[in-house]
Amino acid sequence: MDDRKRRIGELEHRKREHIVQLDALLVRLGEGIFGRMADANSSGIAELAVYQGFQTDIANSQASIQAAEEQILRSKELDQNIDATEREQSDNAGELAVAYSRLGKLLLAENSGQYAAFCAPYCDENETLLTKVSSLGERLDELEKKEGGNVFTWIGKGAQSLVLRSFLTKAQESLEQLRRNVGECYSRDYKLAEGGAPAENSGIDALCAEIEGKRALSGVLSSDIAVLKEERRKINNSFSAEGGPVKHINTARNHIVNVQNDLKALYRRMGAECASIEQKDAGRGGAERKQILDSLLLPNDAEVLDNVSRINKTIHDCEDEIKKLEASLAIDDEKAKIEKFRKTIQEKRDKIAKAEQDIAEYEEGIRDSEAFIQKLQNQL
Repeated sequence: MDDRKRRIGELEHRKREHIVQLDALLVRLGEGIFGRMADANSSGIAELAVYQGFQTDIANSQASIQAAEEQILRSKELDQNIDATEREQSDNAGELAVAYSRLGKLLLAENSGQYAAFCAPYCDENETLLTKVSSLGERLDELEKKEGGNVFTWIGKGAQSLVLRSFLTKAQESLEQLRRNVGECYSRDYKLAEGGAPAENSGIDALCAEIEGKRALSGVLSSDIAVLKEERRKINNSFSAEGGPVKHINTARNHIVNVQNDLKALYRRMGAECASIEQKDAGRGGAERKQILDSLLLPNDAEVLDNVSRINKTIHDCEDEIKKLEASLAIDDEKAKIEKFRKTIQEKRDKIAKAEQDIAEYEEGIRDSEAFIQKLQNQL
């Protein structure tokens, strides 16, 4: 590779590094200027309103992100609370069903005195189911006690056992359902006596009180679940138009990045103007603007300005050297083109000379042939 091309590559790399350093210094300088400008409320600088607008935009977006994140956390908390409350409600419903069954069993077993009138409609069905369960249980026990027989007997025994177990399970479930229905019906109409005669069966009163407590708890849990779900619905609806809180956060973050880039560009322009390193900024806004900006510079900015001037000069020196090297390479390229064109021209001229020589030889051959023809014609 040509040493000049290698040198250009080194200069370009060096230039890029210095541009990064220069931009960082200008951004820092401009940021400080705008901060002091805002504190001093310098109304003579139009960019101050742009700067304040960017800052407000970023703050609003950050607040929006924080609010959305809080909503996400609250939604997750609501989901956990709903799940926990629904599990508690499910457990309570299971315990309530067991209590109904125990109460129904006690009532159907008692079936006398103050409970007789209530239990009367259920007695026949209860007795039928009890008899059925007992009968099926006995038949199943007898079948399982049978021994011996061949393989066909064993298969038949297995099939009968399966059928009996199915009937027994169904009868037990029906009996359990009857007891739950009886217990639930009685407990809903039950009122604890106030100052009256003591109940004939204290266990029934205790179960009724237990059931009443579980029903009250079920109502409270249902109400809590409804409140939690309504709050979750409102949170979800608040973001439905924007595609959800996650999308809202991503959109807000992308917007902040764009505004921050615009803000950095504003900082750099202001820093460059204060450092007077860009010709287009020179004299912009008149003496009053320059006076305001100069008044915002602090003594410790002098080092930054010196570094800016030094790095900016280095960048221009790199650019000048690159231009010279590129011009030198371009000159060599043009010289190479000229040499190539000259060589081509010479080759063309040589070909023309050769062609002219060939033409002359052809013309001489024509003349010789014509003279010979004339000589032959004279002999005729």
